[in-house]
Amino acid sequence: MNQRFRITTLAVAAMLAAGTARADEISEGLDRARQLYGQGDVSGALTETNFALNALHQKRNALYAALFPAAPAGWTLEDSSDDGAGSALAAQMLGGGVLVERTYTRSDDSSIKATVLVDSPMIQALASMVNNPAMLGKGAKRVRIGGDNAVLQRDEESAELTLARGNVAIKLEGSGIKDPEVLTQLMTRFDLAKLARPQGK
Repeated sequence: MNQRFRITTLAVAAMLAAGTARADEISEGLDRARQLYGQGDVSGALTETNFALNALHQKRNALYAALFPAAPAGWTLEDSSDDGAGSALAAQMLGGGVLVERTYTRSDDSSIKATVLVDSPMIQALASMVNNPAMLGKGAKRVRIGGDNAVLQRDEESAELTLARGNVAIKLEGSGIKDPEVLTQLMTRFDLAKLARPQGK
């Protein structure tokens, strides 16, 4: 079997073990890919495998998107508009892992973009920044979120709060926010244990 195709198929099979949503579409795509590969149509097999991978990225993103906490009072958590492909590409550009974004909005046009990174090489760099005072830039300060360190950076109309623990990092980017306390309150609502192991494994 073509090594690239074999590795891709194994990756899809591993992701399939994560759950059964859209399993029919995914299974059918993989079966079709195997058939095409057996017929010598490697290009067609890769196309079907890529469709299956895209469906799996959508399932995985939905799994993590569901773990975003409810909006604070006066805020609204917008539905996720990403089909999974954009986040998958963004994650690949950061070295791999999972990247999911959702936005909280308020009637005064202020907003908070929440980004969750899981199993990404970028997390180590973020953790170094969060836990090393020497790396904090001008105007940045440490904020305690439970037993974890986070870094708050702000100006008059915006603020950014970053936390990293283990294989998970969360960044909250607030726009039109004068009081960054709302970022701290929102950060405390994230369940890092579930994000690290969304299926309890």
